[in-house]
Formats: sequence, C-alpha cells, structure tokens
Amino acid sequence: MTKFRTRLLIALITLIITVLVGLGILLGHLLNNKFLESLKDHLNIEFLLILFISLGIALSVIIYLGIRITSRYTKQIEAATDVAIELAKGNYRARTTADWLDETGMLGRSINRLAENLQELIKVKEMQQDRLSVLIENMGAGLVLIDSRGYINLINKGFIDIFHVKPTDFLYKLYYEVIDYEEICQIIAEVFRTEQKVSKQLLVPFFIERRYFIVYGVPIIGANNVWKGVLLVFHDITELKKLEQMRKDFVANVSHELKTPVTSIKGFTETLMDGAMNDKETLDAFLSIILKESDRLQSLIQDLLELSKIEQQGFKLTIQEVDLRSVLEEVITIVSGKSQQKNILLELYCKKEQVIIKGDIDRLKQVFINLIGNAITYTPTDGNVKIILLEHNEKVRIHVKDSGVGIEKEEIPRIFERFYRVDRARDRNSGGTGLGLAIVKHLVEAHHGNISVRSKLGEGSDFIIELNKDLT
Repeated sequence: MTKFRTRLLIALITLIITVLVGLGILLGHLLNNKFLESLKDHLNIEFLLILFISLGIALSVIIYLGIRITSRYTKQIEAATDVAIELAKGNYRARTTADWLDETGMLGRSINRLAENLQELIKVKEMQQDRLSVLIENMGAGLVLIDSRGYINLINKGFIDIFHVKPTDFLYKLYYEVIDYEEICQIIAEVFRTEQKVSKQLLVPFFIERRYFIVYGVPIIGANNVWKGVLLVFHDITELKKLEQMRKDFVANVSHELKTPVTSIKGFTETLMDGAMNDKETLDAFLSIILKESDRLQSLIQDLLELSKIEQQGFKLTIQEVDLRSVLEEVITIVSGKSQQKNILLELYCKKEQVIIKGDIDRLKQVFINLIGNAITYTPTDGNVKIILLEHNEKVRIHVKDSGVGIEKEEIPRIFERFYRVDRARDRNSGGTGLGLAIVKHLVEAHHGNISVRSKLGEGSDFIIELNKDLT
C-alpha cells in the first residue's frame, strides 16, 4: 500500500510540473509578443515578485491537497488490506473503520460484513465439530475410520478402551500392519473388495479373558461414487452372551435338579408297587428316601420362587431399625443344633452391645442363616466358625469366617451364580439347592450393600458383607 501511495503522489507532482512548464512556455511566448512589448515598461519588479509568490502558493496548495486526497483514500484501502490479511490468517475478529460514505467506506463495510459472516460460520463449524467429537468419543462402541488407501485416520475412546492401545500406534498406519486380529482384517478386506456392508459376530481373546463383539464394516462412498474408505464399529456383547449362557445354564440346571428327585421318587414308588411294600423294612427305607427327596424338591421349588420374587422389579423391603448384634445372636441360636452335631465352635465377636441399622429384619436373618449355615456345612468336624461384627462411621461390616475346605481362586467369581456348585456331588449330598448364595447376593444388594469373599483352598473362607446404617 505504501508503494501505491508513493506512485500516486509522484504522478500528481509530475502532473503539476507539467502544467507549470506549459504555463511557463506560454508566458514566454506572450512576453515575446509585440503586443506585450508595449507593456514591458509598465511591469516592475514588484509585479513579477507577486506573480511568482502567487504561483508558489498555488503550487503548495495543490501539493497539500494532493497529499490529503491521496492519504484519505490510501489509509482506507490500507486498513481494508490489513483486515483482509488478518482474515486470511484465521483472525475472524479483525475489523476496519468504515466512517466514509464513499467507495472506500463501502469497501470497509463490505470487508467487515465478510469478517462477521466468516466468524459466524467458524462458530457453527466449531460447534458441529464439538458435537461430533463428543458423539464419536462417547457412543458406547469402538470406532475405526480407514481411508481409501488403507490408512487408519481415526480411532475413538471406545476402541482404545476395548483393545487397550495407544492412538500413536494406530493412527496414519496401514490397518493390516497394526490390527493383530485376522478376522477383523478379513472384514475390512471384504468391505474393500465388495463395497457392501459386512456384519459379523467375533470372539476376541484378551489374555485370559474372552469377549464377544458384533463388528460392522461400512463402505464410505462420497459424491459421484468416489470411494472414501471404510468405517468399522465394534459393539461389545460380552454381557449379553453371559446372560444368554446363564439363562441356558439356568434352564439346564433346573431341569437337572428337578429330574433327580422326581426320578428317585418315581423309581422307589414303582418298586414299592411291584411288591416291595409288603416288606416292612424295605417299605420304611423307601418311604424315608421318598420323603427326603420330596423335602429336597420342595426346598428347591421354594428357593426358585423366593429368587424369582426377589428379582422382580416391584420387590420391596420392610425397612425398620434393626439391632444387628441381636439378629446374629438369634441366628446362631437357630443353627446351633447343626453345629453341635459336628462339634463346631460358633463364636460372635462384637465390641458394642448394640449395632443399629435400618433394614428388613426378616431378610437379614435369611442372609445370615444362609451364610452361617453354609459355613457349618463346609467346615469339617471340630472346626470353628467366627462371626465378626464391626462398626465404622456410617457403615457396618459382618465377617462370616470358617475353617472349612475353602474355595479355589478361579471359582470365587462364580459362586454367586444360580446353581453353581464348587463340588456338585458334595453339595447335593449336603442338601443344598445351589440357590442360597444367589439369594444372599440379591438381598444384600437390595439393602444397597455388597458382599465379597476371601478364600484359600484348604484354609477356609471369609464372607464379608458391608451395609450402610441408613438406606436413605
């Protein structure tokens, strides 16, 4: 802009000099004219001096006005140019003054409107970009974007969390060089080859864990059928698979558990009807077995109904103030006959006379009867079972600790599943239904508490229940 102003000023001065030279030539011709020769005697030095001073003033005024006019226009254009440069750099907040009503003012106002529009467009774009980023990062599934050349351009937080990878190890690298799972690479290759959507269910091993995924491969095709790349989406269905397997196991286990006593009852009844009932000793033995199997069948059905009731959405506890020490003492009295048969020492440790919480007294009794009863069942003769009640601020902790057979480490996560038995034959002989710990877990969670287990094979087990004093 400085060059433009300088050139304009030079052109104006050149024009003025040209005009003055022309006037000088014309004046010279006039002075040489015979008509003016008669006037030379009347011209004096003062007149000539006044003439030259007037010309100098006129020249100064012309130069001053030229500079003013040039400065006025060039400043406006220079300011507009500076704003345009800032806009090109990405500074959409830049503005120019637009005070004049002429063309330069219109130019400034137009550039300001352009800057405002660009700023608004950038705001909208940034807002959309933020929304898209939030959606991609929190969509609850893993996402991978691969361009038309096979390079990975994007992975989201879901993919990183699923596969425990670093973005730098994947971004801008060929997919078949960084994805270690052959089945996933085959899905990508199939989408590239067929340009069609592909959906497959995969079992992906992670160290000792196995996880199930539904993988969707989608071709990305732009305008005019331009190939853009492939989008992969990973949906983790491991929990659904576990629930499906639990449902299958539940049906199979219920069928098996019901089949055993029904078969026994039917078999012994048929034997009696075939003539064994005439033998008094055989009749008594068979009826005793039938009664035992009937009791077991009744217990199983009762536990199934109880578990179904607890799992229903409308299940509610009858909340009242409960003295946990008193409840534990009552439960110990109930199961003491069973412990005396095996000469097992039952001990309650509690430093306070009362430990008051809010809960359902009948359901809490059910929990402790199950846990202490199991501890007695799986503790050898002459063993011991300790019940420890601790209070800490707004929480209480109950330990049911036995010196029994213990549980293997890999089986601990499954002991609260319905019908899961550490030792099926031993548990069936003990009269258990395999539903007791499942019921305990649901009741503890209904009290907003949690239950955990510490155990070593051959050294006993420690079931730990944590409850809040107030459920509200």
